[in-house]
Amino acid sequence: MSKRVAKAKTIMIVGAQWGDEGKGKVVDWLTDHAHGVVR
Repeated sequence: MSKRVAKAKTIMIVGAQWGDEGKGKVVDWLTDHAHGVVR
């Protein structure tokens, strides 16, 4: 009997402050290296 194992990788970016913390730059980089991005 074969077992199929699903491997998923999730990256979450959470900011605790309003304004420019650098989240946008990280998300921008992820859009080039990820299959999907949700904002």
